[in-house]
Amino acid sequence: MAEVKAALKEAKKAMKDNDFESVMKHCKVVLKHDRKNYNGLVIFGRACQELKKPEDSKKALMLATQVDPESPIAWQGLKKLCDEHPEIATKDELFTILTRLKDIFQDDDEKLDGIYRKLATIQLDKNESVAASVTLRELVTRLKDQRKVNEAWRSIVEILSGIKDLSPEDTPKLQEALENVLNESVLGNNESNYQSYLHLLYRTRQMTKLVSAAQAMLAIFPTYFPLEWLCRAFVEMTANPTEGDGECPLNQEEVGKYVAKLLGLNSASPWGNLAQGLLYYQDKQYPEARAHFRVGAERVTNNLLGWKLLLEANKASNNWPGVEVACKKSLDIMASNAKVAIPGNEDFDSYKWKMKLSRAKAFVFMGHENHLREAVAILEEQADEDLESGLLMVRSLIKLKEFNLVEKKLNSLKSVHVNQPQLMLLSAVLLKAQGDIQQAQQVLEQFVQENPSVGEGHLELGRIYYETGNLAKAHISCMRAGKLDPSLGHAFLYLGHFFRYQDNMDKALKCYEKAMNINPCDDDTGAALSDMYRVLGKHEENIALLRKITNEAGRSSCAWAWLRLGLHHYVLHELTEAILAFQYSLTINPNDGAGYECLGDALLARGAHTAALKVFQHAATLRPDALYPLYQIAHIKQIVGENLESIRDYETVLRKNPMPAVEIVSLLGLAEALIGSARKHYEHFFHVNVKESCLRAISLLMRAASIKPSCSSAWKLLGDACTLLYPMPPSLSEFSIPAKLIQREVDDLEVTVTVDKLQVLQLGARCYGLSLQLTKDDSNLWHDLGINTYLQGIVLEETSKKGNEDVIKDLFLRSVKSLKKSVELEPTNAKAFNSLGVVAAHKVVGEYALAQHAFLKAIDLQPTAIAWTHLGALYLTHNDVHLAYEAFAQAQANDPSFVTCWVGQALVAESVGHADFYDLFRHTTVLGIQVESCVGYGHHTTRIACDSDTSKNLRMTQVIEHSLPGAADSLVYYTREKETDVIALNMTGLTLEMMKLYQSAIKSYEMALKVIGQGEEPEIVKLRDGVYCNLGRALTGLGQVEEAMKYYAAIKEPDYFSHCGLALASLKAGKFEEAYNGYTSALHWLAPDDTQKSHILVALASLQYKFQNPDEAKKLLFQGSQLRGASVHGLLALAALGLISGDAVLTGAALAELNPYEHDPKYLDHIAFLRAAEATSNGNMKGAKLILSRIIHQHPSSSPLWRSLAQHLLTVPKAPGQVYINKAATTCASAATKLAQAAGDTKSITQDAVTSVIAALGTSSTKTADNSKRITSLRQAQRAVIMCPGSPEAWAVLIAAKMASNQNQIKDDVGKLAEIWSKKASSRVSSWLEAVATGKDIGKGVPT
Repeated sequence: MAEVKAALKEAKKAMKDNDFESVMKHCKVVLKHDRKNYNGLVIFGRACQELKKPEDSKKALMLATQVDPESPIAWQGLKKLCDEHPEIATKDELFTILTRLKDIFQDDDEKLDGIYRKLATIQLDKNESVAASVTLRELVTRLKDQRKVNEAWRSIVEILSGIKDLSPEDTPKLQEALENVLNESVLGNNESNYQSYLHLLYRTRQMTKLVSAAQAMLAIFPTYFPLEWLCRAFVEMTANPTEGDGECPLNQEEVGKYVAKLLGLNSASPWGNLAQGLLYYQDKQYPEARAHFRVGAERVTNNLLGWKLLLEANKASNNWPGVEVACKKSLDIMASNAKVAIPGNEDFDSYKWKMKLSRAKAFVFMGHENHLREAVAILEEQADEDLESGLLMVRSLIKLKEFNLVEKKLNSLKSVHVNQPQLMLLSAVLLKAQGDIQQAQQVLEQFVQENPSVGEGHLELGRIYYETGNLAKAHISCMRAGKLDPSLGHAFLYLGHFFRYQDNMDKALKCYEKAMNINPCDDDTGAALSDMYRVLGKHEENIALLRKITNEAGRSSCAWAWLRLGLHHYVLHELTEAILAFQYSLTINPNDGAGYECLGDALLARGAHTAALKVFQHAATLRPDALYPLYQIAHIKQIVGENLESIRDYETVLRKNPMPAVEIVSLLGLAEALIGSARKHYEHFFHVNVKESCLRAISLLMRAASIKPSCSSAWKLLGDACTLLYPMPPSLSEFSIPAKLIQREVDDLEVTVTVDKLQVLQLGARCYGLSLQLTKDDSNLWHDLGINTYLQGIVLEETSKKGNEDVIKDLFLRSVKSLKKSVELEPTNAKAFNSLGVVAAHKVVGEYALAQHAFLKAIDLQPTAIAWTHLGALYLTHNDVHLAYEAFAQAQANDPSFVTCWVGQALVAESVGHADFYDLFRHTTVLGIQVESCVGYGHHTTRIACDSDTSKNLRMTQVIEHSLPGAADSLVYYTREKETDVIALNMTGLTLEMMKLYQSAIKSYEMALKVIGQGEEPEIVKLRDGVYCNLGRALTGLGQVEEAMKYYAAIKEPDYFSHCGLALASLKAGKFEEAYNGYTSALHWLAPDDTQKSHILVALASLQYKFQNPDEAKKLLFQGSQLRGASVHGLLALAALGLISGDAVLTGAALAELNPYEHDPKYLDHIAFLRAAEATSNGNMKGAKLILSRIIHQHPSSSPLWRSLAQHLLTVPKAPGQVYINKAATTCASAATKLAQAAGDTKSITQDAVTSVIAALGTSSTKTADNSKRITSLRQAQRAVIMCPGSPEAWAVLIAAKMASNQNQIKDDVGKLAEIWSKKASSRVSSWLEAVATGKDIGKGVPT
């Protein structure tokens, strides 16, 4: 024992000297004698620890704790060892060590805090969060330092807050911790702690404490969060209280302040809006409550409370669309989340059915067909079991008029629910809906006697009384209904109807307003109130009502409101808004014809004519008997220029015998369409159509004026129709108009009287005067009157003789006064200034300065092409060419399609001799028809065409050929209006004659002669002789030579051309001697030059040849060929004569003279033919073909060359197998036909087609021919007839082709055709056709 003590002593001494090796040596001695020596173990453990032997140290210290567990030294040594070497001990060992040490240090807060926190950390590492919080809670009780205590509480809060699903048993621990850490500081985690605390109190439903804590937090942190919780607590404690919540400690004033602050911070706060809505709801301010409930309900997700509050507010205000929306939202939430909290802790299924039932009830009250069907679909689930559901379903079916289902459902309900008064009431409603009013009235009277306290029974009875005209009883019944049940809106609606019938508008308005407050979704009530506002002129209240209804009800059930809102916007010319409103109305009620009419009016007012037309057409299909859409369809077509269709539509309206007002507007519309149609006709110079349209319009307008004489529009249009007849030519200047316009005592509108142009214009002026009596200050009427008076002066100036100058001047001056009056009434009327300038510029008025000022003023007000053109014309008439050019150029810039300004430029170019004047005139004819344009273009075309130099210029010849049709059309248009212009008529005849249109040319010449008359003045005689000459030439070209000779003979001063014309007519008439004498006289006395003499010698030679004097003919031709400018035709005849007579020398000489003309388009085909004929006469058939082929290669577009080659190939002798030659002939003839057709040469087309058919027939006659080739020949013949239906030769070839095709079954048809055309054909063809007609030569070919 002494040795142990000595060793311990030495060990302690060595420990002090830090000699740890010696310490271990001495300790081993001690432990050798006593292994459980506590001091030895502790000192040994310390020495091992210092010598970096932690394992030995741990073993020694652990053994020491087992020897004396209560001694702290070993435990402290272990803690120190674990601090230096954490890996040395497990968490359980460390936990045991710390647990032993926590009881050792009683008064040392620092060590206790460290030990407990390490214990809590170990527990947290082991996911024992609650145990860690308990450890720290124990630390709180042992600590004395308050700072350390607060830190411990914060740690507890942090630990427990991190637990996601804290059990109810542990929740008070977190609440206690939070209550201890909360303070009034704004630093640290105090705000988040408050937030956690409020969440915890809500979760544990400590609502009173929640309110207090939120108020405390608000005092420290005036933010959004505490206000949100205060509002939420108010809402849930008030609207959805649970057991134990108690009453809300907040009064309305406090809540109002909190809500105001919250919404000021965030206007979209969900609970702030719900709280505000609840405050409004408590104050019965339902519209405001609904607005806030809607915002709150939409922003609180997966929560039914907000939608329930909105549902209650909508029910309280009878906002049934809102009820339906709230129920639908609630049902959607319940469908997506089966665990959602049900307000009032109600059963899930029962609450769901309650929402469905409320939604069905809303559908029933909304009343639209779609809504009612939705309600029926919902109520079918429990209609047989639940009485309320059954009653709602019956009401829905009655409104849907499905009476069979109603009766079945009523019987089913009566069998289940016996003696229910509501079923009896619905039976009466059903009878009334079925039209059995008397039976319904009896049932209701019985119901009212048995159930006098049911207001609905009195209401239904009052309805029947009202509909049957018993207003007194209806009034009493509705009064009783309103008293018994103030929620019956229709009771006050019918009371309003009663008071309105009595003209007590104030009471009616009050009743309507009360009915609207009770049931704001009722269409009848809303419509009645809106109409009453409109009748009383309360437009602001009306628009506010309509906007409120449309905004709240959306587009689903308020068609009437959208319709009336659209009408309101339409009246204010807010067309876009009106159109949208009408479209919404029609979306709800697509079969509303009146709605479509309103939409069409709005579209028409905005200028959308096509859309408006389609809308009115649809409205007409919905309401076939309605006249308004038909009238508007006609009106729109008239606006867009479809006058013919508009006229037909107006006539349709008038055939329906409309009321006088509709008849008048339809007559006016029809007359206006006719006048518009007349203007369109005049643009195309259809004067007959203009006259017919205007006269018909006059008759219709007289009919309208007789119905309503005070109609200013009728008289104005009458004046327009009369004025529009001014351009009529003399042949159309007699007008048959209603006699009542001239003779007022005539009552029959069918009686007519004939007037001339001046009289009809005077009548138009009178009509304008009558219209001005009704509307004195109409600027346009004064303008129209001025124009009419001006036209009267023009007509009188053109038709009257000398002595009427004063009357004419007076008319022009009156016109100026009327136009000045128009300008005075409307100084911005550019049209009036323009017309004033036109009248002032007339030579009779002569106020050119005024005219210039008026034109410039019109341009300043509205720079149109018309005003610039008139100004240019004024300058041009005063020879100021430069200014005229500038004015016309401005007109062209304003409107390049305006014809008259181009005519002005053409006249300017013509006046200065510019080369482009002809092109300008031609351009005007492309743009449109204008009188000066027509005569200018026609004049210059005729002048150039008649110029002898033109024929020498190939390009000019081609230009004239292309210009003649346009010039002819232009002159025809001109002479339609200016029938007394002899020069124009003569030019028209010339252009038509040059186009080979002889009959039309003859008519023009005859009209010219009619205008010239039989005067003997030198000028008239000269003019008449010229027309006689032209007429004779045209008649000769047509073959009427006898008539031509008469006109030639009537010429008093004949010249060379008239004399030659007479000789030619005599020649064609077979009077050869007279012809010869005529040509001889012309040759010796009248021929102006050698060229003309050469031509006459050719004519004389042809006559000598006819007289069988070829030598004399040859002599004359040779004589002509020796003259200067010898006739090419004479050279051709000379060559032909040489071929016929076999004089090769003569032929060669003549052909040599023709060499200069061998490429001239006029003669090349003749020269080529003669050279080929020369080769043929010499037996050189191949050479002839080569000649023709060579010239065709040089001139492939020449139709006569191809024809000559085809004819030559037909005459070539062919061997039996040479079918290809006929095929080649067919090809050449086809080419000639196409070229002639392109050139418009009808005669050549006939010849080429005949050649082609003959070639085909020749092909078919060979041994290798087959049926297909015969058909080909027939097709060629048919094509010839189609191209030349008036050619006897073409028909003869068709007959021959039919015969060659063996179509004997149509022998009778062939005979008839031959008989018809034999009378029109030439002699040889005619004789063959006659033989075919009589059946003598059937099968023989056509003569060639």
